Amino acid sequence: MAVIWTLGALLRYRRLRAGVRGNRRSLLRRRTWPRVVLAQAAWAMACALLITQIPWTGRTVPQVLFWAGLLPTVATVWFDRRKDG
Repeated sequence: MAVIWTLGALLRYRRLRAGVRGNRRSLLRRRTWPRVVLAQAAWAMACALLITQIPWTGRTVPQVLFWAGLLPTVATVWFDRRKDG
């Protein structure tokens, strides 16, 4: 599935104008949050691949991987929301 998503993203990326492609690269170089989001997506995908591709005999390791993949996203939602008070 990751190969299909990567291929689709690359094909879509190649159709973009050169200015848009350059802006995406500079956004990732200069800004912090796009890098954080990209790292979270990569981490979640790695955890999902580990859960689905390895034949686990017990349930403990896949559960830990699930929560490890979900934790960075939940933490970002928690810390990024507007605080009242």
